Amino acid sequence: MLKELQLAAQRWQQLPPTRRGIVIIALPVCCLLGTVGVLMWFSASIASYERWVHHTQRVKIEGRELLNLLINAKTGVQGYQLTRQPGFLEPYHSAVAELPLTLENLENLIRDNPTQLAHFQQLKSLVTKVFDILAKHVALQLNPFSEDATQRYYVAQQLEQAEQAMDRAHAAIDAFLMEEERLLLERQQRLETLRRMNSFVIVVAVVVGLGSSGLAISWFQQLHQELDRRGRRLEAACDRLARFTANASHELRAPIAAILSHAQVGLLLAQEAPEQCQLRLEKIATLAKFMGQLVNDLLFLARYEGASSPNFTTSFELVTLLEQIAQEWQETCTANHGFHLELASISAVVRGDRDLIKQAILNLLHNAHRYTPAGGTITLRLEVAERFAVIEVRDTGMGISATALPHIFDYFYRDERVRQRGIHGSGLGLAIVRQIVDLHRGRVAVASQEDQGSTFSISLPLASN
Repeated sequence: MLKELQLAAQRWQQLPPTRRGIVIIALPVCCLLGTVGVLMWFSASIASYERWVHHTQRVKIEGRELLNLLINAKTGVQGYQLTRQPGFLEPYHSAVAELPLTLENLENLIRDNPTQLAHFQQLKSLVTKVFDILAKHVALQLNPFSEDATQRYYVAQQLEQAEQAMDRAHAAIDAFLMEEERLLLERQQRLETLRRMNSFVIVVAVVVGLGSSGLAISWFQQLHQELDRRGRRLEAACDRLARFTANASHELRAPIAAILSHAQVGLLLAQEAPEQCQLRLEKIATLAKFMGQLVNDLLFLARYEGASSPNFTTSFELVTLLEQIAQEWQETCTANHGFHLELASISAVVRGDRDLIKQAILNLLHNAHRYTPAGGTITLRLEVAERFAVIEVRDTGMGISATALPHIFDYFYRDERVRQRGIHGSGLGLAIVRQIVDLHRGRVAVASQEDQGSTFSISLPLASN
C-alpha cells in the first residue's frame, strides 16, 4: 500500500503544472457539486416522504370521520326507536348527507394503493349496507316495545341484523385504519432515517470540504513552491547562459585574434623569412587545435545541460578501464611526473557510458598534469566503499585556494593564481567532469590546500545484480 502511494505521489509530481493546477481547482469544486447533488437528493426524498406522511394522516382522519358517521347514525336511529322523538334522527340525517363526500374523499386518497383500495371497496359495501338497514328501520318506524309479540320479534331480528352489520363495518374500518397506522409508522421511520442521514451527510460534507480545501491549499503551495524553484532555476540558467556566452565570446575572441595576427605576419614573412613563417603556421595550427577542443567542450556542455539522468543498461568493469587509462597515459604523457596506479582488490562494476567515464577521468589527469610541476607525483586510485566505487586522482601540485574551491566547477572559471603563472586552459574541464558524473547519478568532490596538492574523487553507484 505504501509503495502504491509513493508511486502515485511520483506520478503526481511528474504531471505538468497546468494539469496539477486543474486538479487542484477541480478537487474542491467536485466535492462541492457532489455534496450539493447528494443534499438535493436527500431534500427531495425528505419532501416526498413528508408528503406521504401527511397523506397517510389525512387517510386516517377520513377513516375516523367515516367511523364517527357510522356511530352517529346508529346512535340517532336507536334513540329514535327508544323515544320516538324525531330530534334524535338529526345525527342520522347529518351522517347520511356527509357519507357520500366522505367515501369519495377516502377513495381518492387511497387510489394509488391497490391493496387498501380493495379493502376500501369491501368497507364501502359494508357501510352502505348498514346505512340501508338503518334507513329501513327509520322508514318502517319499528317499535321494540310494541304489544304485538310478532312485531317485537321482527324488530328484534332487524336490530340484531343491524348490530351484526355494524360490527362487520366497524371491524373493517378498524382493520383499514390499522393498515394506515402501519403505513404511517413505516413512513415516519423512513422519514426520520432520511433526516438523520441528511444530517450525517452534512457533517461529512463539511469534513470532506475542509479536508479537500486543505489538500488543495497544500497542493497549491507545493505547486507554487515548485514553480518558484523552476523560476529560480530558469533565472540561474539565464544567468549561466549570459556568463557562458560572455566567457565563450572572450575565450574564442583571443585565439581568433591570435590566429589572424599570426596569419598576417606569416603572409608578410612568407618570402623574406621562411623559417619565421613556418613558426607562425605552427602557432596557427596550435591555436586552431585549441579552438577545436574548446568548441567540442562547448558542444558537450550544451548537449547535456539540464538533461535528466538516463537509464543506462550497459555495465563495465572499472578496474579494466583504469588499467587501460593508466597504460595510455604513461605512453602519451611526456612530462617528468611520477605516476602511480592503485586498484581495488575486488571487482567494481558500474552501469553507464564507458567513454564518458573515461573522459571524466582523463580530464582530471590532464588537470593534475597541468598544475603539477616537474618531479611531482600523480596517483590514480580505485576503491570500493559500501555501494559506491570511488575513483581518486591525487597530485602534489600547486593546489587550490580556499576562495577558488567553491567555483572550480563553474564554466570558464580559472583561479587568479593560474592566470598569473601563465598556465593555459579553457576552464571547462571540471564542468564537464561534474556533468558526466551527474548523468551517472554520482558525486564529485575535491580536497585541496595551496601548494600541497589536490585530490579529486568521483563516486559512482555500483551496478546491482
